[in-house]
Amino acid sequence: MSTHVAVTQSVLAWALQRADRSYEETVKKFPKLGDWMSGDALPSLRELEKFASFTHVSLGALIMPEPPDETLPIADMRTRDSKVIERPSGNLLDTIDRYQQFQDWYHDYAREQGAQKLPFLGSVSTQDNPHMVARRVRELLLLDRVNATSPDQWRRDIVKALEDVGVLVMMSGIVGNNTHRPLSTDEFRGFCLYDVLAPLIFVNLAGESYGAQNFTLVHEFAHLLAGHSALSGGDHLLGGTSEEAWCNRVAALALLPDDALSAFDAAQSVQDYRVAARRFGVSAEVALHRLHSARRIDEGRYRTVLDAVRADYGVEKMPSRKGGDFYNTLTTRLGRPLATAIVTSTLEGRMGFTEGFRMIGSHKREVFDELARRLQVV
Repeated sequence: MSTHVAVTQSVLAWALQRADRSYEETVKKFPKLGDWMSGDALPSLRELEKFASFTHVSLGALIMPEPPDETLPIADMRTRDSKVIERPSGNLLDTIDRYQQFQDWYHDYAREQGAQKLPFLGSVSTQDNPHMVARRVRELLLLDRVNATSPDQWRRDIVKALEDVGVLVMMSGIVGNNTHRPLSTDEFRGFCLYDVLAPLIFVNLAGESYGAQNFTLVHEFAHLLAGHSALSGGDHLLGGTSEEAWCNRVAALALLPDDALSAFDAAQSVQDYRVAARRFGVSAEVALHRLHSARRIDEGRYRTVLDAVRADYGVEKMPSRKGGDFYNTLTTRLGRPLATAIVTSTLEGRMGFTEGFRMIGSHKREVFDELARRLQVV
């Protein structure tokens, strides 16, 4: 005889909302859902386990009398149409939780290795002049030495520079390794998690252009310099709360300093602006904002070209790359410092292989060994 479990309508509705599953979609897979929600029938334990898997929530949460009060654990800097965005998705909440766990683990690892507080963390204030802070960013990340000429090369060099100064950088367009749970840049572009030993930046890839990713990387670094964790995104790249606007300004100035703006003087068409912007690893939209704020182009031209750029925004989206290198993707999701620390700790016996496999997201020893070889740990 199967065991049946009492559930409440409010918890079932919460699980559907959190997973962004419609009633119509879900009832096709769980025909008794209406009876469960009305209280006319109870799901079996097996049915509830399947429902938990389908909605990406724990079984324990489903048997609670009321939905849990899930709030964002970090400051929310996002706005849409000048209003704060409410009700975070389950995908966002689970992503932040996943990377907080990584950060906690790496904090302990770094402390065991004798790491000290990184001196640049919290070294500026959002009241500081953005031009001054942008120069500090360029100094810390050695941006004046970057020889990149395309946005993808800029991303590679910015990520390396961030990792070299002690920031964990992780990027993905899905929750964990689950390709059926895509993230959305309509909800967020990235976040940073402040920690004196293990500051972390996460960038939501989700089809974003390399230029947009570069901007997010530097933007989140500005939050860390100010000593804060933050969730960033929304409709407009250069909108948001006062701190968000300040970080946007810092990022734009750091990536496009004043002496770079002359590269746009001869630009006439939208394509001209795109080509010039690519040299500095940014989007045409960011370039136009900088040119306008520096009074290099007038209001009329700014609006005309910006509207044309936004009308054809898909041109700057990163193309889909199916069948990419698995180990490069894995390293991008974990970040090289964390991946190296996991492999090293496992091989040195400070962490069991089961835990090491869980953290890299694969139970296969051959995957672990190849990752170790790629990271040059063995």
